[in-house]
Amino acid sequence: MLIDTHCHLSFKAFNSGWQEAAKRARDKDIAMICVGAAKETSEKSITIAEARDGVFASIGLHPTHAEDEAFDAAWFSEQADNPKVVAIGETGIDHYHLDELKRDVILAKQEEVLRQHLSLAKEKDLPVILHSRDGAAEQGGEAYEHVYRVIKEFGYFKCVLHCYGGDWEHAQRFLSLGCMISFTGIVTYKNASESLREVVKRIPQDRYMVETDSPYLAPEPYRGKQNEPSYVEYVARGIAEIRGQDYDTVASQTTENARKFFNL
Repeated sequence: MLIDTHCHLSFKAFNSGWQEAAKRARDKDIAMICVGAAKETSEKSITIAEARDGVFASIGLHPTHAEDEAFDAAWFSEQADNPKVVAIGETGIDHYHLDELKRDVILAKQEEVLRQHLSLAKEKDLPVILHSRDGAAEQGGEAYEHVYRVIKEFGYFKCVLHCYGGDWEHAQRFLSLGCMISFTGIVTYKNASESLREVVKRIPQDRYMVETDSPYLAPEPYRGKQNEPSYVEYVARGIAEIRGQDYDTVASQTTENARKFFNL
């Protein structure tokens, strides 16, 4: 068994095919968490989760939507009580999709929305799925530093850094708070950075999970095609190769980690 801890079946890319994608994954004994990025996709994630066994939902407002959509605290609070909702997010800080003329205003709004998510998660005792992406000209993990500062100040650390692409130094800082880290198909790419490979090699076995982030970031051998939850197997195989472990060990460990973290 495997658990894809982050997929977006509620996105438009799956409008006419989420049922088939979910079935292909379940036929391979793969469970999944369908992650919302706005109110609309969060609501659809719940609908999908309620329609399928082995599918769960996370609800949140992605930082790139923080400027054009208000965080409906009352609605998200109500939906968080649904037993199929196992996490809050994705939320976080995004330096990549920024209007530089409004950089400070936008990032202040992203921080505000991130804190609203953290507050809701703390109230509901749910984990938080964190997004972090550096700007195109940034090289030193500035967005990770930004997220780290906000959650450290807030003081709620039941969080996972999804689609981790940072180095070991930043990973250690989040791990020291008690956070988890999740890897995508990037780990299977021939041009994956050595710094990311180092994180995969060195991270403690009980502190990481696997995900697809589908429809994005399809792993080898499907790179360049639309990703889907059934492909999470290849993420686990890529990690096994980097860590020098057998596939079954990585599959069982990441499944156990996800079950514990998301209380599945």
